[in-house]
Amino acid sequence: MKSQNVWDKAQSVKLNVTENISPLFNICFDKKIPQDIKNELISFVNWVENNYSIPITLWVDFEYKHYLIRRDGKRVGYLFYWSDFSDYPNFDNENDIPYIRLPVRTEQWSIEEILTSFIEAIFDYYAWICNEIHEDYILNENNIEEVLQKYLRSKEE
Repeated sequence: MKSQNVWDKAQSVKLNVTENISPLFNICFDKKIPQDIKNELISFVNWVENNYSIPITLWVDFEYKHYLIRRDGKRVGYLFYWSDFSDYPNFDNENDIPYIRLPVRTEQWSIEEILTSFIEAIFDYYAWICNEIHEDYILNENNIEEVLQKYLRSKEE
């Protein structure tokens, strides 16, 4: 089943969110991550926040690792944790704020590959916002590449 672009769809989703939940990223970096990589990731976060809706805080923990390991033992480029809404589209519990763990090691991955994993994780966040995370949910690689290219083009302007 081909997924539609939830990144675009999420821009028009209206959620009832309490005032104590900020509409932005909340990021944290492992101390071992080089400053130039931190700067690039901060630049990307700023670009997303300035161009797209972030209706519910998204915690992002950038870890100095080559990969992360899921519960089933599979190596992955990010992990996305979320709680189900108790009453969609109302969101009022700070304890249910979603978060991403993303490995960052430039010895093995280029910044574009790291950004691609980050974009994939943000797509999961938007699917969660749209209440579309389910068994058949599949990321569309073309949509991910489109967002990456938009960002890269914006840096050239």
